[in-house]
Amino acid sequence: MVRLRVEVSQDLKALAYGELEALSELSGGFLDLIDDSRDLVIEYRGDPEQLRKKICRASLIRRIWISNGTGERLFVELDRSRYRALRRGRLDNAVVIDLRIARLLVNLARTEEGGVFLDPFVGSGVIAQEAMLVGAHVIGIDINPKYLGSLNSAYVDSVNSDSLLSPIRDGSIHSIATDPPYNRLSIINVDLDSLYRGFAEEAFRVLRNGGYVAFSHPTYVDSLDWFLNAGFELVINGLQYVHGGLTRLIYVFRKP
Repeated sequence: MVRLRVEVSQDLKALAYGELEALSELSGGFLDLIDDSRDLVIEYRGDPEQLRKKICRASLIRRIWISNGTGERLFVELDRSRYRALRRGRLDNAVVIDLRIARLLVNLARTEEGGVFLDPFVGSGVIAQEAMLVGAHVIGIDINPKYLGSLNSAYVDSVNSDSLLSPIRDGSIHSIATDPPYNRLSIINVDLDSLYRGFAEEAFRVLRNGGYVAFSHPTYVDSLDWFLNAGFELVINGLQYVHGGLTRLIYVFRKP
């Protein structure tokens, strides 16, 4: 067991702990939170070198120190400059999610190298790209074929389909991360309740037992009950402030 002090993005501290917990699990270890008054102080049970390998893919973690009885030494420092390259915006009526949040969702979903990853509302493909970069086999679904053309078909299996009636086999997906549509520009002939209820039921159908789904939506959308009613367990949730008129809620659920 080793004690670590973890410097994280303060604006998303709760979600940073969720990311740290997810990457700890992927490294084959476990953690206990000791203090979060400033940085995150944790006790990690597992192989520190395996943790180092997984931490390098984090989006909200900056530096980690190993603490001992006499002081601290730097364990890992991450270059996160790439996450400044893409900020949230709009491209041809598709929401382009912040690159940092796209990678966060991939990590929170416990996306593994070689695992089968699904983005059922792939849109601009930013989340799918982040899953591809961590080594997953990626499936992207969108009802609008023009978005699928922008995906790298050599690395992403693109499916032009209604995401709520997909051809994916039961229990065949290891992890899901997505940014579902939530406005009039991206939703046609369906109300939000029906969309999120259908998303919850379809995600539960295609995920393997023990699989995770991570997604984000504005706080005025209420999806919690749909996922709990479908059979999911709530793992973590947290808020992301986007701008004065929009705060987004990020959920992580696990299929038992």
